[in-house]
Amino acid sequence: MTAALHMKDVSICYGRKVVIEDVSWEVLEHDFAAIIGPNGGGKTTLLKGILGLLPLSSGEITIFGLPPGEGRRLIGYVPQFHTFDFSFPITVSEMILQSRLPLIPGLFRRYREEDYKAMERALDRIGLADAGDYPISTLSGGQQQRVIIARALAGEPRLLILDEPTVYVDAPTEDLFFSLIERLREEMTVIIVTHDISAISGRVNRIACLNRSLYTHGDAMITDDMLTSVYGCPVDLIAHGVPHRVLRDHRGEDRD
Repeated sequence: MTAALHMKDVSICYGRKVVIEDVSWEVLEHDFAAIIGPNGGGKTTLLKGILGLLPLSSGEITIFGLPPGEGRRLIGYVPQFHTFDFSFPITVSEMILQSRLPLIPGLFRRYREEDYKAMERALDRIGLADAGDYPISTLSGGQQQRVIIARALAGEPRLLILDEPTVYVDAPTEDLFFSLIERLREEMTVIIVTHDISAISGRVNRIACLNRSLYTHGDAMITDDMLTSVYGCPVDLIAHGVPHRVLRDHRGEDRD
């Protein structure tokens, strides 16, 4: 099966500080994978390396066999929700079309018929085909989240990467979000980057734990030794419900 993302012995440094060290991992086409780990563990740095925005100190990364600079056109990237200003006076269609600008050749760029068709397809895929003329500020939080995903889909990627997509959503919105991602997985590879173990437990088929180094068994198994290595303290795993969730009792604080 084709490797959508391949990393071998990847290290990334800021000056003399090693942020990512000897990371190797492979995500196959149509996988639904997750990278989890604590804040400050290097998740954003690794994302920048995958997107070709940071040089590698050593090792290699390929996206469908291409180096990041070339493979980036095959990636749809969904940044964190809080990075968007939804009060800006712009329509849903206009926001999605912005993602097509890098694909338009020439100095004086004008949207082409194919750009409008790509925007319409993206809106249809997220279930908001009739919302193109709505101001983005009038949508609910869950709808705004779907528009952000549509913005990435308009580039017609083969790999969709989402950075902390469930941080600012409630439980019903989270369920709708994962239903959408399951449908998209039939067409592309999906990688979620998060510090929230409970959000992805029981949903993905491949998990890697990152805190400078990467800990993985190549599947969706999360083990005590992986979490202890990543979070630096014992973490109790409790599975219940459908789908199973992973909760933890951390330093005496019960979470239910």
